[in-house]
Amino acid sequence: MGNGWEKYNFGIQSKTRVMAKINFIVKSKHEGQPATVYLRYSDTRGIDFISSTPEKVFPEYWSFKTQEFKQGILFTELFTEKQKIEIEDRFTEIRAFINKEYFLLKGTPVNKEWLKVTIDKFYSKGIPSNENLNQYIKRFVDEAESGKRLANAGNTKKRYSYGSLRVLRGFMLSFNTFQGIENEGVKPRKGAKEWPKQLNKPLNFNDITIDTYNDFVQFFYSRDCGANYIGKHLKSLKTIMRAAREEGLHSNTEIERKAFKTISEEVESIYLTEAELKKLYELDLSDNKPYQIVRDVFLAGCYTAQRYSDYSKINKSNIKTINGKKFIELIQQKTGEKCIIPIRPELDTILKRYDYTLPKTFEQKVNEGIKKIGEQAKITELIHVEKNKGGLKIKKNIKKCNLIKTHTARRTGCSLMYLAGIPTIDIMKISGHKTPNEFLKYIRISKEETALTLASHPYFLQNTLSIAK
Repeated sequence: MGNGWEKYNFGIQSKTRVMAKINFIVKSKHEGQPATVYLRYSDTRGIDFISSTPEKVFPEYWSFKTQEFKQGILFTELFTEKQKIEIEDRFTEIRAFINKEYFLLKGTPVNKEWLKVTIDKFYSKGIPSNENLNQYIKRFVDEAESGKRLANAGNTKKRYSYGSLRVLRGFMLSFNTFQGIENEGVKPRKGAKEWPKQLNKPLNFNDITIDTYNDFVQFFYSRDCGANYIGKHLKSLKTIMRAAREEGLHSNTEIERKAFKTISEEVESIYLTEAELKKLYELDLSDNKPYQIVRDVFLAGCYTAQRYSDYSKINKSNIKTINGKKFIELIQQKTGEKCIIPIRPELDTILKRYDYTLPKTFEQKVNEGIKKIGEQAKITELIHVEKNKGGLKIKKNIKKCNLIKTHTARRTGCSLMYLAGIPTIDIMKISGHKTPNEFLKYIRISKEETALTLASHPYFLQNTLSIAK
């Protein structure tokens, strides 16, 4: 064709009576972002048409010479081996589907419109015309997990992150509970409170009203859920309702009313001081290897100011040396931002212990273990906390160690760098925050700490003015 597409072919070819070829083509100037897959249909009679598909793939995951996925792909939550297999299966299925549709034409000439209609027919063939809300939610979540449905990220589209997928699936399960629908295969957590079962009353698109909103909020408040938990699920409901409306499944606009708002509350998010970090670092856990791993992984988060999904996976490939100094270089999973972080001596000691590849652990285990480790390290200052429980504000004092969790590490790193006087713009290059306002909302510095920091500023230490006599 001579139009610049050839080197991007990663084709699956098939033979028909006229030697038809079906190639899949991807073209993108942006690495690290999924690109649209185009389907090229050609045969020996000179027919050659290209049409887009709903598929998205990462161009760098393909070997254009062999027209296959590269063998050395490092699978992540953003692109799993299961998703790779599903993409390959769909390519095989659509190839067979198009060949079958062509056979049914019985010699009628094909054109670009026929190709587009056939592709659309393939991707819509599994969607019932009378799809209801719960069926759509299930399809929405399944497509998000497989990579067929992408998330909006500013002006681009990208795969849903592991955290976002967990939120979507959590919403689906909670929405089922609200409707009295049994969640098959889901066991209640050990020690979780048992609640009376709801009357089975499935909802459809037009049932989502302000009354439903109020019932939803009240239902979860009655189960001692907080405003942020409820608000997170309301946000998912609104996202899914909007997507279904855009796909022509309903015309309900109740979710756009001001009263249908996503509720939230400010939570008590702590950070650890340098003295508290030292207590954790120096705590002897040599007789308890599981706790030692939890502590070391958590401290890696404090010294890098990264999210758990990034700091828990630091390995040898992330370690770089520039002018004799060691750095950690990684691509943040959530944002796709590249970060280069200087390695503190304490972090270097921890990484050496594991040959610069942190042991694999799980976020839940770290959340559970770091609280107990914090108590052993005597991080037990009482923190005054106000929480919304069941719609009521409850005030109580909680030991600081019981408030420590995986995300505390990131807040700690950002806050300590800020207190150390590192310019905000430089910290943001490490943390990945996009704007100063977003960063300043994130850190947790008290007015007293700010005053102490300012007291050391030259402005408050010297008098440059002459006193009138």
